[in-house]
Formats: sequence, C-alpha cells, structure tokens
Amino acid sequence: MAEHAEHSGPHIASVSNYLTIFSLLLILTAATVGVALLDLGIFNTVVALLIACVKAMLVILYFMHLKYSTTQIKLAAAGAIFWLMIMLVITAFDYVGRTWQHIPAGW
Repeated sequence: MAEHAEHSGPHIASVSNYLTIFSLLLILTAATVGVALLDLGIFNTVVALLIACVKAMLVILYFMHLKYSTTQIKLAAAGAIFWLMIMLVITAFDYVGRTWQHIPAGW
C-alpha cells in the first residue's frame, strides 16, 4: 500500500548537501563582488545577472526542494519562469523602443 513513490515520505536532504549549496552560494557571491570590481564595460551587468540567475536556481532547486518535487510542481514552476521571461522581454522592448527627451540641466 505505501510502497508507491507518491505515498512515500518527504525527501530529507543531508546537512552536507545544504553546506555544499551554501558554500557555492558564498563563492558565487564573492564572484559577483569580483565582477563588480572589474571593468567589463556593458558586460558587468550581464555577468552579474547571470551569476544571480545561477544563485536563484540553486536556491529554488535545493532550499525550496523543487529538485525533489513532483512533475506537476516542476511544470508550474517552469510556467511561472516562462511567464516572467515574457514580461521581462515585453518590458525590455518597451524600454529600448522609447525616444528619450533631452532635459537641460538646472531648473
């Protein structure tokens, strides 16, 4: 009766797993600070956002236990991320397509 995977108890992650992920997050935070100190021009923001996405993925997968969730939960999370990407692309197109007015200095 309780031998099926859907009836088994919740997945319990080991402390070493949490410490490994925490260490990776600290390393990635240090990498973000290091990239901020480098002069990469326009790519500073791009690299910082890529590192932030990797850190967010680690938090979602391990600390929010998405890695061990059911397929339905994974699909819901993927749909939410897809919707977020749609909204970010729409916002980016609106930002890039605007004409900016020059405002003279002073009041």
